[in-house]
Amino acid sequence: MFDRTNLRLLDAWSSAESGRKPLLIRGARQVGKTTLVRMLAKRLGLRLIELNMEKPWRFTSTLAALDVRRTIEAIEFELNVDFDPHTSLLFFDEAQACPAVLPMLRYFHEEASAYRVIVTGSLMEFVLAEPEFSIPVGRIELHHLGPLTFEEFLQAIGEEKALARIRNYHLGDDMTGPIHEKLNVLARNYSVVGGMPEAVAAHSQTRSFKAVEKVKSGIIDTFRLDFNKYRGRTDPRLLSRVFDAIPRLTGRKLIYSHLDPHARSGDLARAVEQLRLARLLTKVYNTHANGVSLGAERNERFFKVIGLDAGLLLTQLGLTPTDVVQVAELNLVNRGALAEQFIGQHLYAMAPAHKDPELYYWAREERSASAEVDFIVADEHQRVVPIEVKAGSTGKLRSLQLIVQEKSLPVAVRFCSAPPSVFEERRKTVKGDVYFKLISLPHYLVQQIGRLLGE
Repeated sequence: MFDRTNLRLLDAWSSAESGRKPLLIRGARQVGKTTLVRMLAKRLGLRLIELNMEKPWRFTSTLAALDVRRTIEAIEFELNVDFDPHTSLLFFDEAQACPAVLPMLRYFHEEASAYRVIVTGSLMEFVLAEPEFSIPVGRIELHHLGPLTFEEFLQAIGEEKALARIRNYHLGDDMTGPIHEKLNVLARNYSVVGGMPEAVAAHSQTRSFKAVEKVKSGIIDTFRLDFNKYRGRTDPRLLSRVFDAIPRLTGRKLIYSHLDPHARSGDLARAVEQLRLARLLTKVYNTHANGVSLGAERNERFFKVIGLDAGLLLTQLGLTPTDVVQVAELNLVNRGALAEQFIGQHLYAMAPAHKDPELYYWAREERSASAEVDFIVADEHQRVVPIEVKAGSTGKLRSLQLIVQEKSLPVAVRFCSAPPSVFEERRKTVKGDVYFKLISLPHYLVQQIGRLLGE
C-alpha cells in the first residue's frame, strides 16, 4: 500500500471541526477509491464502517424516509455495532448500486454533521447524469480521484531522490547528463506501467514488465465486463468496439466514422459519452483561446480524446514495453500518442480535486494555413498558455509560434525528452513584434508546470 497525494486532502476534510460535509469520491473503476478510504481510516485511527452497496442490506428500506437517525439505528442494528460519530467513519462503497443513498447526504449535513460520511462508486457518473437525480449542491463535498501520477509513482517505487530533484528544480538549473537520463528512463517506465494502483504495485514488487502487462490486461477486461452495467441503450458490443478504437485515435480530432464506419453517428456519440461518464476517456475540447475562462469559448462539436491511463493505452495499442523504455524520444512513440496521453492525463490531474477537470486544445482549420496546439491551459496569473508535445528543434514548432503570434501570448511550453531550457523568441505581427518565452520541459517535469510558469 502506498501513499496518495489525495490522502492529505482527505485528512483536512476529516479534521474539520465544523462545516464538514459528506464526501463523494468520483473516479473510474480500479483507481483506488476504496483503498484510499481504508487508508484514511487507518491513518487517523477511525473505526471504519464499510458498506458495499452491491450487497442486499436490510437497512436500505429506511433510506426513502430520508430520516438520518432511523437509518443510522438500522445500520447499527444490522451490523451489531455502536456508531460513535467522533471515532468512526461511515463508508458507502459502490453507491451507484443503491442511488437512494445519495439524497440522504443532504440530511447527514443538515441534521447529523458530526458524522464522517464518504460515498464512492465506480459508475457513479451514470447516476449523477440521470434527469431525475439532482445532486445536493452545497451540502456535499466532491472529490475526484484518478490513477497515480508520475510523482506518486516515483514515491511508490522508492525513487525519493528523483522525486526530490524534480520538486526542487528551478528554471535555469542544470539538469543534464546522468540525472536527466535517469529521470527520462523513469518517465518512460511510467509510460509503460501507468498509474493504475494494481499495476504500480506489481511493478514495485517484481520490476517485471510481463507481470505488469498481465495486470493491465486484466483491468482492461474488467472494464469490458462492466459495459453490461452501463445505463442507456448502447449495445455493449458497440461500446467494446469504440473502447478498442479510441487508443489509435488518441490526440486526434474525433471523427465518429473513424471509430466504426458501419455504425450510426448518434449511436457512436452515445457510446463515447458513456465511456466518458465511466471516466475511461476524457474529451479535450477545442477552444478559441482568446482569454480565460477557456471553457467559455469551447466548441462542443470539436474535440479530441485521451484515455484514462498511459499504461493502459500502451497495452491496448499492443506496444512492446522494452521498446518504449529504450526509445530516446518518447514523443516519437506511436506518432506521439503515448507522450500526449502522458502529458494530458497529468494536466487533467492537476485540477483542484473538488472541481470536475476539463482539458482544451486549439486548432485553426484553414486549407492553406491549418494549425493545431495540443493543449491550452490558464496559469495562476490567468494567462493563456499553449502547450505542445513535440520532438525536434524549436524552429519546427510552427503551430505554437502561430498561436503566440495571433493571440500575443507571453509564454508557451513544449514537452520533449531534451533537458529543460528557456528561449527568448520574437515573432513579427501586423501590430509589431511579439516577444515571448518558450519554455522547453522534459516530460518528467509536467507536474511542476504551474510552479515553473510562476517563476
